[in-house]
Amino acid sequence: MASTLFFGGESQSITNLDAKKIRQNVQAIIVNDFSLQTGILYKNKEVLENPIYWHKFIVNNAEDFSRDLILKTILDHVQPLDLIPVFFLKEGSSASFLARNCGAAIEKICKDNLIIDNPYVKNQPFKLSIILRYSTTNDVKIDVSKNISKVLRKRTNTATSTINLENFYQDSDLSEFCILSQPKLMSYVLHLSRLSKPKSIILSNNEIRSLVPIEALWGINVTSLDLRNNLIMSLTELEPLTQLKITELWLEGNPLCDNYDEHTYIQRVKEYCPKIERLDGVLLKHNGFPSFRRNFLCNSSGHDLVDQFLEYYFTSYDSSNRAMLKNLYHKGALFSLTADYHPMQLSSPSAQLKRYKTYSRNVLSLADLSRSDLNLQQGSKAIIDLLNLLPPSEHDPYSFTVDLIHYSDVCAIVVVTGVFKELPESILDAERFMGFNRCFALESINGEYCIINEQMHVFNALTSQQVKAFKHERPIRPQMLPPAQTPKQKSQIITAMKLITNLTTEWAKKCLEECHYDLKNALALFVDLYKVDKIPADGFQN
Repeated sequence: MASTLFFGGESQSITNLDAKKIRQNVQAIIVNDFSLQTGILYKNKEVLENPIYWHKFIVNNAEDFSRDLILKTILDHVQPLDLIPVFFLKEGSSASFLARNCGAAIEKICKDNLIIDNPYVKNQPFKLSIILRYSTTNDVKIDVSKNISKVLRKRTNTATSTINLENFYQDSDLSEFCILSQPKLMSYVLHLSRLSKPKSIILSNNEIRSLVPIEALWGINVTSLDLRNNLIMSLTELEPLTQLKITELWLEGNPLCDNYDEHTYIQRVKEYCPKIERLDGVLLKHNGFPSFRRNFLCNSSGHDLVDQFLEYYFTSYDSSNRAMLKNLYHKGALFSLTADYHPMQLSSPSAQLKRYKTYSRNVLSLADLSRSDLNLQQGSKAIIDLLNLLPPSEHDPYSFTVDLIHYSDVCAIVVVTGVFKELPESILDAERFMGFNRCFALESINGEYCIINEQMHVFNALTSQQVKAFKHERPIRPQMLPPAQTPKQKSQIITAMKLITNLTTEWAKKCLEECHYDLKNALALFVDLYKVDKIPADGFQN
Protein backbone atom coordinates (compact mmCIF):
# COMPACT_ATOMS: atom_id res chain seq x y z
CA MET A 1 0.00 0.00 0.00
CA ALA A 2 2.76 2.46 0.82
CA SER A 3 4.12 2.18 -2.73
CA THR A 4 0.88 3.68 -4.01
CA LEU A 5 1.55 7.11 -2.58
CA PHE A 6 5.24 7.10 -1.77
CA PHE A 7 7.25 7.58 -4.92
CA GLY A 8 11.02 7.32 -4.92
CA GLY A 9 13.59 7.09 -2.17
CA GLU A 10 15.36 9.58 0.03
CA SER A 11 16.23 12.19 -2.61
CA GLN A 12 14.49 15.47 -3.38
CA SER A 13 10.81 16.03 -2.55
CA ILE A 14 9.11 18.42 -4.98
CA THR A 15 6.27 20.54 -3.56
CA ASN A 16 3.45 22.27 -5.42
CA LEU A 17 5.53 25.46 -5.37
CA ASP A 18 8.18 23.59 -7.37
CA ALA A 19 5.72 22.04 -9.84
CA LYS A 20 6.69 24.53 -12.56
CA LYS A 21 10.25 23.22 -12.38
CA ILE A 22 9.31 19.68 -13.39
CA ARG A 23 10.78 19.26 -16.83
CA GLN A 24 8.94 17.40 -19.56
CA ASN A 25 10.50 14.13 -20.66
CA VAL A 26 11.88 14.21 -24.19
CA GLN A 27 9.92 11.01 -24.86
CA ALA A 28 6.62 12.52 -23.74
CA ILE A 29 3.54 11.74 -25.83
CA ILE A 30 0.82 14.37 -26.29
CA VAL A 31 -2.79 13.17 -26.41
CA ASN A 32 -5.20 15.78 -27.76
CA ASP A 33 -8.17 16.00 -30.11
CA PHE A 34 -5.98 15.46 -33.15
CA SER A 35 -3.62 12.72 -31.95
CA LEU A 36 -6.46 10.78 -30.33
CA GLN A 37 -7.87 10.06 -33.79
CA THR A 38 -4.61 8.39 -34.83
CA GLY A 39 -4.93 5.53 -32.32
CA ILE A 40 -2.18 6.93 -30.13
CA LEU A 41 -3.40 5.14 -26.98
CA TYR A 42 -3.36 1.75 -28.67
CA LYS A 43 0.14 2.39 -29.94
CA ASN A 44 1.40 3.29 -26.47
CA LYS A 45 -0.43 0.72 -24.35
CA GLU A 46 2.79 -0.24 -22.55
CA VAL A 47 3.27 3.39 -21.43
CA LEU A 48 -0.16 3.43 -19.77
CA GLU A 49 0.60 0.23 -17.90
CA ASN A 50 4.10 1.19 -16.73
CA PRO A 51 3.95 2.42 -13.08
CA ILE A 52 7.17 4.45 -13.30
CA TYR A 53 5.66 7.08 -15.60
CA TRP A 54 3.96 10.28 -14.48
CA HIS A 55 1.27 11.56 -16.82
CA LYS A 56 0.21 15.21 -16.95
CA PHE A 57 -3.47 16.11 -17.18
CA ILE A 58 -4.26 19.58 -18.50
CA VAL A 59 -7.69 21.19 -18.14
CA ASN A 60 -7.66 23.78 -20.90
CA ASN A 61 -10.68 25.79 -19.75
CA ALA A 62 -10.36 25.76 -15.94
CA GLU A 63 -10.98 29.53 -15.78
CA ASP A 64 -12.24 30.62 -12.37
CA PHE A 65 -13.06 27.16 -11.02
CA SER A 66 -11.41 26.04 -7.79
CA ARG A 67 -9.04 23.12 -7.37
CA ASP A 68 -11.60 21.12 -5.42
CA LEU A 69 -14.35 21.59 -7.98
CA ILE A 70 -12.12 20.64 -10.93
CA LEU A 71 -10.61 17.56 -9.30
CA LYS A 72 -13.89 16.31 -7.83
CA THR A 73 -15.56 16.59 -11.24
CA ILE A 74 -12.80 14.60 -12.93
CA LEU A 75 -12.65 11.95 -10.21
CA ASP A 76 -16.45 11.54 -10.25
CA HIS A 77 -16.27 11.07 -14.01
CA VAL A 78 -13.78 8.19 -13.82
CA GLN A 79 -15.32 6.45 -10.78
CA PRO A 80 -14.59 3.73 -9.72
CA LEU A 81 -11.27 3.78 -11.57
CA ASP A 82 -8.10 4.88 -9.77
CA LEU A 83 -6.84 8.40 -10.35
CA ILE A 84 -4.77 10.11 -7.65
CA PRO A 85 -3.91 13.71 -8.58
CA VAL A 86 -0.79 15.42 -7.21
CA PHE A 87 1.04 18.67 -7.95
CA PHE A 88 -2.10 20.57 -8.91
CA LEU A 89 -1.16 23.84 -10.61
CA LYS A 90 -3.37 26.69 -11.81
CA GLU A 91 -1.98 28.96 -14.55
CA GLY A 92 -4.29 31.48 -16.15
CA SER A 93 -7.32 29.76 -17.64
CA SER A 94 -5.76 26.29 -17.49
CA ALA A 95 -5.04 23.87 -14.68
CA SER A 96 -2.88 20.76 -14.52
CA PHE A 97 -1.88 17.90 -12.27
CA LEU A 98 0.20 14.73 -12.39
CA ALA A 99 -0.91 11.14 -11.82
CA ARG A 100 0.44 7.65 -12.33
CA ASN A 101 -0.88 4.08 -12.26
CA CYS A 102 -4.03 5.42 -13.92
CA GLY A 103 -4.14 3.77 -17.35
CA ALA A 104 -7.81 2.73 -17.08
CA ALA A 105 -8.85 6.26 -16.08
CA ILE A 106 -6.95 7.73 -19.05
CA GLU A 107 -8.68 5.28 -21.39
CA LYS A 108 -12.06 6.28 -19.95
CA ILE A 109 -11.38 10.00 -20.50
CA CYS A 110 -10.10 9.39 -24.02
CA LYS A 111 -13.13 7.26 -24.82
CA ASP A 112 -15.19 10.34 -23.98
CA ASN A 113 -13.08 12.40 -26.40
CA LEU A 114 -11.23 14.22 -23.60
CA ILE A 115 -14.46 15.98 -22.60
CA ILE A 116 -15.91 15.89 -19.07
CA ASP A 117 -19.25 17.50 -18.30
CA ASN A 118 -19.12 20.33 -15.80
CA PRO A 119 -22.09 19.78 -13.45
CA TYR A 120 -21.90 23.38 -12.26
CA VAL A 121 -22.06 25.09 -15.66
CA LYS A 122 -24.30 23.68 -18.38
CA ASN A 123 -23.00 23.52 -21.93
CA GLN A 124 -19.46 24.27 -20.76
CA PRO A 125 -17.69 20.93 -20.27
CA PHE A 126 -14.07 20.66 -19.24
CA LYS A 127 -11.76 20.00 -22.21
CA LEU A 128 -8.62 18.05 -21.43
CA SER A 129 -5.36 17.09 -23.01
CA ILE A 130 -2.97 14.53 -21.55
CA ILE A 131 0.79 14.25 -21.82
CA LEU A 132 1.82 10.63 -21.38
CA ARG A 133 5.24 9.85 -19.92
CA TYR A 134 5.59 13.49 -18.85
CA SER A 135 8.15 12.43 -16.23
CA THR A 136 9.34 9.41 -14.29
CA THR A 137 9.54 8.39 -10.65
CA ASN A 138 13.33 8.82 -10.89
CA ASP A 139 12.86 12.53 -11.54
CA VAL A 140 9.77 13.29 -9.46
CA LYS A 141 9.59 11.87 -5.96
CA ILE A 142 6.84 12.57 -3.47
CA ASP A 143 6.04 11.33 0.01
CA VAL A 144 2.54 12.38 1.08
CA SER A 145 2.50 10.03 4.06
CA LYS A 146 4.19 12.58 6.35
CA ASN A 147 1.58 15.20 5.59
CA ILE A 148 -1.39 12.82 5.94
CA SER A 149 0.02 11.38 9.17
CA LYS A 150 0.31 14.89 10.59
CA VAL A 151 -3.34 15.61 9.73
CA LEU A 152 -4.41 12.28 11.22
CA ARG A 153 -2.65 13.07 14.48
CA LYS A 154 -4.46 16.41 14.61
CA ARG A 155 -7.79 14.67 14.07
CA THR A 156 -7.23 11.93 16.66
CA ASN A 157 -8.77 12.07 20.13
CA THR A 158 -6.56 9.80 22.19
CA ALA A 159 -8.89 9.98 25.20
CA THR A 160 -11.73 8.33 23.27
CA SER A 161 -9.57 6.48 20.69
CA THR A 162 -11.50 8.27 17.94
CA ILE A 163 -10.26 9.50 14.55
CA ASN A 164 -12.49 12.11 12.93
CA LEU A 165 -12.12 12.01 9.13
CA GLU A 166 -15.27 14.02 8.37
CA ASN A 167 -14.88 16.18 5.23
CA PHE A 168 -11.29 15.00 5.13
CA TYR A 169 -10.25 16.46 1.78
CA GLN A 170 -11.24 19.95 2.99
CA ASP A 171 -8.66 19.95 5.77
CA SER A 172 -6.57 23.08 5.34
CA ASP A 173 -3.40 21.27 6.45
CA LEU A 174 -3.48 18.76 3.57
CA SER A 175 -0.87 19.60 0.95
CA GLU A 176 -2.48 17.38 -1.72
CA PHE A 177 -6.06 16.68 -2.78
CA CYS A 178 -6.92 13.65 -0.66
CA ILE A 179 -10.55 12.73 -1.28
CA LEU A 180 -11.78 9.58 0.43
CA SER A 181 -14.28 8.80 -2.33
CA GLN A 182 -11.22 7.47 -4.17
CA PRO A 183 -10.93 3.86 -2.90
CA LYS A 184 -7.14 3.79 -3.15
CA LEU A 185 -6.77 7.05 -1.22
CA MET A 186 -9.27 5.98 1.42
CA SER A 187 -7.46 2.68 1.82
CA TYR A 188 -4.14 4.46 2.21
CA VAL A 189 -5.48 6.93 4.79
CA LEU A 190 -7.08 4.12 6.82
CA HIS A 191 -3.84 2.14 6.60
CA LEU A 192 -1.97 5.08 8.17
CA SER A 193 -4.68 5.47 10.83
CA ARG A 194 -3.96 1.93 12.11
CA LEU A 195 -0.93 3.30 13.96
CA SER A 196 -3.28 5.07 16.42
CA LYS A 197 -5.21 1.83 17.09
CA PRO A 198 -8.59 3.62 16.92
CA LYS A 199 -11.79 2.12 18.32
CA SER A 200 -14.02 4.67 16.62
CA ILE A 201 -13.68 6.20 13.14
CA ILE A 202 -15.84 8.99 11.71
CA LEU A 203 -16.02 8.95 7.91
CA SER A 204 -19.12 11.10 7.39
CA ASN A 205 -19.51 13.60 4.52
CA ASN A 206 -16.82 12.17 2.24
CA GLU A 207 -18.93 11.10 -0.80
CA ILE A 208 -17.85 7.48 -0.17
CA ARG A 209 -19.42 4.94 -2.51
CA SER A 210 -17.36 1.82 -1.85
CA LEU A 211 -16.42 0.34 1.52
CA VAL A 212 -13.82 -2.07 0.15
CA PRO A 213 -11.04 0.17 1.62
CA ILE A 214 -12.41 -0.70 5.09
CA GLU A 215 -10.37 -3.88 4.69
CA ALA A 216 -7.38 -1.76 5.73
CA LEU A 217 -8.85 -1.79 9.26
CA TRP A 218 -9.03 -5.57 9.55
CA GLY A 219 -7.13 -6.85 12.53
CA ILE A 220 -7.60 -3.81 14.79
CA ASN A 221 -10.35 -3.32 17.34
CA VAL A 222 -12.64 -0.83 15.58
CA THR A 223 -16.12 -1.07 17.15
CA SER A 224 -17.75 2.20 16.05
CA LEU A 225 -18.05 3.49 12.48
CA ASP A 226 -19.79 6.68 11.36
CA LEU A 227 -20.63 6.63 7.62
CA ARG A 228 -23.34 9.29 7.60
CA ASN A 229 -24.07 11.45 4.55
CA ASN A 230 -22.09 9.50 1.97
CA LEU A 231 -23.16 7.92 -1.34
CA ILE A 232 -23.46 4.24 -0.34
CA MET A 233 -26.16 2.74 -2.56
CA SER A 234 -26.66 -0.76 -1.12
CA LEU A 235 -26.22 -2.65 2.14
CA THR A 236 -24.15 -5.21 0.23
CA GLU A 237 -21.36 -2.64 0.44
CA LEU A 238 -21.14 -3.50 4.16
CA GLU A 239 -19.50 -6.85 3.37
CA PRO A 240 -16.01 -5.67 4.53
CA LEU A 241 -17.52 -4.91 7.95
CA THR A 242 -18.05 -8.62 8.61
CA GLN A 243 -14.39 -8.90 9.65
CA LEU A 244 -14.78 -6.15 12.27
CA LYS A 245 -16.57 -6.27 15.62
CA ILE A 246 -18.85 -3.30 14.99
CA THR A 247 -21.21 -2.49 17.86
CA GLU A 248 -22.17 1.03 16.74
CA LEU A 249 -22.88 2.07 13.14
CA TRP A 250 -24.24 5.23 11.51
CA LEU A 251 -25.61 5.02 7.95
CA GLU A 252 -28.30 7.70 7.80
CA GLY A 253 -28.01 10.15 4.94
CA ASN A 254 -26.93 7.47 2.42
CA PRO A 255 -29.10 6.53 -0.61
CA LEU A 256 -29.41 2.97 0.70
CA CYS A 257 -31.63 4.18 3.55
CA ASP A 258 -34.45 4.82 1.07
CA ASN A 259 -34.38 1.25 -0.24
CA TYR A 260 -35.49 -0.65 2.88
CA ASP A 261 -38.31 -0.57 5.40
CA GLU A 262 -37.25 -0.20 9.01
CA HIS A 263 -37.51 -3.89 9.91
CA THR A 264 -35.63 -5.13 6.84
CA TYR A 265 -33.01 -2.40 7.26
CA ILE A 266 -32.12 -3.54 10.77
CA GLN A 267 -32.12 -7.24 9.93
CA ARG A 268 -29.90 -6.77 6.87
CA VAL A 269 -27.41 -4.65 8.81
CA LYS A 270 -27.21 -7.42 11.42
CA GLU A 271 -26.16 -9.85 8.69
CA TYR A 272 -22.96 -7.85 8.26
CA CYS A 273 -22.58 -6.59 11.84
CA PRO A 274 -23.90 -9.40 14.10
CA LYS A 275 -22.57 -7.72 17.25
CA ILE A 276 -24.26 -4.37 16.56
CA GLU A 277 -25.96 -2.74 19.54
CA ARG A 278 -26.66 0.78 18.24
CA LEU A 279 -27.72 1.71 14.69
CA ASP A 280 -28.13 5.36 13.64
CA GLY A 281 -28.18 6.33 17.31
CA VAL A 282 -30.96 3.86 18.22
CA LEU A 283 -30.16 1.17 20.77
CA LEU A 284 -30.95 -2.26 19.31
CA LYS A 285 -29.73 -4.41 22.17
CA HIS A 286 -28.00 -4.05 25.50
CA ASN A 287 -25.83 -6.65 27.22
CA GLY A 288 -26.83 -9.17 24.57
CA PHE A 289 -30.58 -8.59 24.88
CA PRO A 290 -32.69 -6.76 22.27
CA SER A 291 -33.47 -3.24 23.31
CA PHE A 292 -37.04 -2.16 22.98
CA ARG A 293 -37.59 -0.11 19.87
CA ARG A 294 -38.83 3.45 20.09
CA ASN A 295 -39.90 6.11 17.63
CA PHE A 296 -39.83 9.13 19.89
CA LEU A 297 -38.22 10.20 23.14
CA CYS A 298 -39.35 13.62 24.28
CA ASN A 299 -36.34 13.67 26.58
CA SER A 300 -33.22 11.56 26.06
CA SER A 301 -32.77 11.42 29.85
CA GLY A 302 -35.71 9.04 29.94
CA HIS A 303 -33.90 6.44 27.82
CA ASP A 304 -32.87 4.20 30.72
CA LEU A 305 -36.31 4.41 32.34
CA VAL A 306 -38.02 3.29 29.13
CA ASP A 307 -35.60 0.40 28.56
CA GLN A 308 -35.68 -0.90 32.12
CA PHE A 309 -39.43 -0.48 32.57
CA LEU A 310 -40.44 -2.19 29.34
CA GLU A 311 -37.95 -5.02 29.67
CA TYR A 312 -39.10 -5.84 33.19
CA TYR A 313 -42.80 -5.33 32.51
CA PHE A 314 -43.17 -7.45 29.38
CA THR A 315 -40.80 -10.17 30.57
CA SER A 316 -42.88 -10.48 33.75
CA TYR A 317 -46.18 -10.25 31.84
CA ASP A 318 -45.12 -13.12 29.56
CA SER A 319 -44.03 -15.26 32.51
CA SER A 320 -46.19 -17.81 34.28
CA ASN A 321 -46.50 -15.47 37.25
CA ARG A 322 -47.99 -12.09 36.38
CA ALA A 323 -48.33 -11.40 40.09
CA MET A 324 -44.69 -10.27 39.84
CA LEU A 325 -46.12 -7.03 38.43
CA LYS A 326 -48.18 -6.23 41.51
CA ASN A 327 -45.53 -4.03 43.11
CA LEU A 328 -45.19 -2.12 39.84
CA TYR A 329 -48.77 -0.82 40.11
CA HIS A 330 -49.66 1.89 42.63
CA LYS A 331 -52.11 0.70 45.25
CA GLY A 332 -54.65 3.18 43.86
CA ALA A 333 -53.83 2.62 40.17
CA LEU A 334 -56.56 2.62 37.49
CA PHE A 335 -56.70 0.18 34.57
CA SER A 336 -59.06 -0.03 31.59
CA LEU A 337 -59.19 -2.47 28.70
CA THR A 338 -60.71 -2.20 25.22
CA ALA A 339 -60.77 -4.70 22.35
CA ASP A 340 -61.58 -4.53 18.64
CA TYR A 341 -61.90 -6.97 15.75
CA HIS A 342 -60.36 -6.23 12.35
CA PRO A 343 -61.84 -8.19 9.42
CA MET A 344 -59.96 -9.29 6.28
CA GLN A 345 -56.62 -9.83 8.02
CA LEU A 346 -54.47 -12.98 8.14
CA SER A 347 -55.37 -13.20 11.82
CA SER A 348 -59.13 -12.74 11.30
CA PRO A 349 -60.24 -16.40 10.84
CA SER A 350 -58.67 -17.55 14.13
CA ALA A 351 -59.30 -14.38 16.14
CA GLN A 352 -61.04 -14.81 19.50
CA LEU A 353 -61.51 -11.61 21.47
CA LYS A 354 -64.25 -12.73 23.87
CA ARG A 355 -61.97 -12.88 26.91
CA TYR A 356 -60.88 -9.30 26.27
CA LYS A 357 -64.32 -7.92 25.37
CA THR A 358 -65.79 -9.39 28.55
CA TYR A 359 -63.82 -6.78 30.47
CA SER A 360 -63.84 -4.10 27.77
CA ARG A 361 -64.75 -0.56 28.81
CA ASN A 362 -65.42 0.71 25.27
CA VAL A 363 -68.63 2.71 25.77
CA LEU A 364 -69.35 2.59 22.03
CA SER A 365 -69.78 -1.17 22.13
CA LEU A 366 -71.34 -1.61 25.59
CA ALA A 367 -75.07 -2.41 25.58
CA ASP A 368 -75.20 -1.57 29.28
CA LEU A 369 -73.33 1.67 29.98
CA SER A 370 -73.38 0.99 33.72
CA ARG A 371 -70.78 -1.70 33.09
CA SER A 372 -68.26 0.96 32.07
CA ASP A 373 -67.64 1.69 35.73
CA LEU A 374 -67.62 -1.99 36.67
CA ASN A 375 -64.91 -2.66 34.09
CA LEU A 376 -62.67 0.11 35.41
CA GLN A 377 -60.19 -1.75 37.59
CA GLN A 378 -58.85 0.11 40.62
CA GLY A 379 -56.01 -0.98 42.85
CA SER A 380 -53.03 -3.22 42.17
CA LYS A 381 -54.79 -6.39 43.35
CA ALA A 382 -57.81 -5.91 41.07
CA ILE A 383 -55.54 -5.14 38.11
CA ILE A 384 -53.37 -8.22 38.61
CA ASP A 385 -56.48 -10.40 39.07
CA LEU A 386 -57.71 -9.21 35.67
CA LEU A 387 -54.33 -9.65 33.96
CA ASN A 388 -54.24 -13.24 35.25
CA LEU A 389 -57.57 -13.89 33.51
CA LEU A 390 -56.16 -12.93 30.12
CA PRO A 391 -54.56 -15.60 27.88
CA PRO A 392 -50.86 -16.45 28.35
CA SER A 393 -48.74 -14.54 25.88
CA GLU A 394 -45.38 -13.95 24.26
CA HIS A 395 -44.51 -10.46 23.01
CA ASP A 396 -42.17 -9.71 20.11
CA PRO A 397 -39.96 -6.82 21.30
CA TYR A 398 -38.70 -6.30 17.75
CA SER A 399 -42.21 -5.24 16.75
CA PHE A 400 -42.41 -2.56 19.43
CA THR A 401 -42.86 1.11 18.64
CA VAL A 402 -42.31 3.14 21.79
CA ASP A 403 -43.09 6.79 22.43
CA LEU A 404 -42.04 8.59 25.57
CA ILE A 405 -44.41 11.54 25.25
CA HIS A 406 -43.75 13.09 28.67
CA TYR A 407 -40.88 12.74 31.10
CA SER A 408 -39.90 14.53 34.31
CA ASP A 409 -38.62 13.73 37.78
CA VAL A 410 -42.26 13.48 38.88
CA CYS A 411 -43.98 11.47 36.17
CA ALA A 412 -43.68 9.93 32.71
CA ILE A 413 -46.05 8.72 29.99
CA VAL A 414 -45.01 5.78 27.80
CA VAL A 415 -47.01 4.47 24.83
CA VAL A 416 -46.17 1.05 23.38
CA THR A 417 -47.55 -0.54 20.21
CA GLY A 418 -46.60 -3.98 18.96
CA VAL A 419 -47.46 -7.63 18.45
CA PHE A 420 -47.87 -10.60 20.78
CA LYS A 421 -49.14 -14.11 20.30
CA GLU A 422 -51.47 -16.00 22.58
CA LEU A 423 -49.91 -19.26 23.68
CA PRO A 424 -52.10 -22.39 23.33
CA GLU A 425 -53.62 -23.48 26.64
CA SER A 426 -54.60 -26.90 25.29
CA ILE A 427 -53.90 -29.17 22.33
CA LEU A 428 -56.98 -27.84 20.55
CA ASP A 429 -56.01 -24.19 20.88
CA ALA A 430 -54.52 -22.31 17.94
CA GLU A 431 -51.65 -19.87 18.20
CA ARG A 432 -53.19 -16.45 17.60
CA PHE A 433 -51.38 -13.27 16.62
CA MET A 434 -52.59 -10.14 18.38
CA GLY A 435 -51.80 -6.45 18.14
CA PHE A 436 -51.81 -4.12 21.11
CA ASN A 437 -51.46 -0.56 22.27
CA ARG A 438 -50.72 0.20 25.91
CA CYS A 439 -50.40 3.62 27.48
CA PHE A 440 -48.67 3.73 30.87
CA ALA A 441 -48.81 6.78 33.15
CA LEU A 442 -45.94 6.50 35.65
CA GLU A 443 -45.42 8.45 38.86
CA SER A 444 -42.18 8.75 40.77
CA ILE A 445 -42.59 7.92 44.46
CA ASN A 446 -39.48 8.01 46.64
CA GLY A 447 -37.32 7.94 43.54
CA GLU A 448 -39.02 4.87 41.98
CA TYR A 449 -41.60 4.93 39.21
CA CYS A 450 -44.85 3.01 39.49
CA ILE A 451 -47.92 2.74 37.24
CA ILE A 452 -50.79 4.98 38.31
CA ASN A 453 -52.91 4.58 35.17
CA GLU A 454 -52.92 2.19 32.22
CA GLN A 455 -55.07 1.95 29.12
CA MET A 456 -54.74 -1.31 27.20
CA HIS A 457 -56.20 -1.88 23.72
CA VAL A 458 -56.09 -5.31 22.07
CA PHE A 459 -57.01 -6.38 18.53
CA ASN A 460 -56.33 -9.23 16.13
CA ALA A 461 -53.03 -8.40 14.44
CA LEU A 462 -53.02 -6.55 11.14
CA THR A 463 -51.56 -8.48 8.22
CA SER A 464 -48.73 -5.93 7.94
CA GLN A 465 -47.85 -6.67 11.58
CA GLN A 466 -48.16 -10.44 11.43
CA VAL A 467 -45.94 -11.01 8.39
CA LYS A 468 -43.05 -9.25 10.16
CA ALA A 469 -43.60 -10.58 13.67
CA PHE A 470 -41.39 -13.15 15.40
CA LYS A 471 -38.87 -13.31 12.55
CA HIS A 472 -35.92 -12.84 14.89
CA GLU A 473 -35.02 -15.36 17.55
CA ARG A 474 -35.06 -13.91 21.03
CA PRO A 475 -32.08 -14.60 23.31
CA ILE A 476 -32.60 -16.75 26.35
CA ARG A 477 -33.10 -14.48 29.32
CA PRO A 478 -32.26 -15.34 32.88
CA GLN A 479 -35.33 -15.79 35.00
CA MET A 480 -36.28 -12.42 36.46
CA LEU A 481 -37.17 -12.90 40.13
CA PRO A 482 -38.15 -9.94 42.29
CA PRO A 483 -36.55 -9.72 45.75
CA ALA A 484 -38.30 -12.03 48.21
CA GLN A 485 -40.70 -10.32 50.60
CA THR A 486 -42.58 -12.94 52.63
CA PRO A 487 -41.06 -15.72 54.81
CA LYS A 488 -42.34 -18.28 52.27
CA GLN A 489 -40.66 -16.46 49.37
CA LYS A 490 -37.41 -16.17 51.33
CA SER A 491 -37.46 -19.90 52.06
CA GLN A 492 -38.00 -20.68 48.38
CA ILE A 493 -35.21 -18.39 47.24
CA ILE A 494 -32.79 -19.88 49.82
CA THR A 495 -33.57 -23.31 48.35
CA ALA A 496 -32.91 -22.01 44.83
CA MET A 497 -29.62 -20.48 45.96
CA LYS A 498 -28.51 -23.79 47.50
CA LEU A 499 -29.36 -25.72 44.33
CA ILE A 500 -27.45 -23.32 42.09
CA THR A 501 -24.33 -22.87 44.25
CA ASN A 502 -24.21 -26.03 46.43
CA LEU A 503 -23.89 -23.76 49.47
CA THR A 504 -25.15 -24.78 52.88
CA THR A 505 -28.37 -23.18 54.15
CA GLU A 506 -26.34 -20.90 56.45
CA TRP A 507 -24.11 -19.51 53.69
CA ALA A 508 -26.93 -19.26 51.13
CA LYS A 509 -28.85 -17.22 53.67
CA LYS A 510 -25.81 -15.00 54.39
CA CYS A 511 -25.40 -14.12 50.70
CA LEU A 512 -29.10 -13.44 50.26
CA GLU A 513 -29.38 -11.31 53.39
CA GLU A 514 -26.41 -9.24 52.25
CA CYS A 515 -28.25 -8.56 48.97
CA HIS A 516 -31.72 -8.09 50.49
CA TYR A 517 -32.87 -11.40 49.00
CA ASP A 518 -32.20 -10.33 45.41
CA LEU A 519 -31.14 -13.65 43.81
CA LYS A 520 -29.25 -12.08 40.88
CA ASN A 521 -27.12 -9.90 43.17
CA ALA A 522 -26.62 -12.75 45.63
CA LEU A 523 -25.25 -14.98 42.87
CA ALA A 524 -22.86 -12.22 41.81
CA LEU A 525 -21.69 -11.90 45.44
CA PHE A 526 -21.18 -15.68 45.63
CA VAL A 527 -18.96 -15.59 42.52
CA ASP A 528 -16.88 -12.74 43.95
CA LEU A 529 -16.38 -14.55 47.28
CA TYR A 530 -15.56 -17.83 45.56
CA LYS A 531 -12.90 -16.19 43.37
CA VAL A 532 -10.97 -14.90 46.39
CA ASP A 533 -11.51 -18.12 48.39
CA LYS A 534 -13.57 -16.43 51.11
CA ILE A 535 -16.03 -19.31 51.49
CA PRO A 536 -14.74 -22.06 53.81
CA ALA A 537 -14.95 -25.71 52.87
CA ASP A 538 -17.73 -26.31 55.38
CA GLY A 539 -19.75 -23.57 53.65
CA PHE A 540 -20.53 -26.08 50.90
CA GLN A 541 -22.82 -29.07 51.09
CA ASN A 542 -21.11 -32.47 51.18
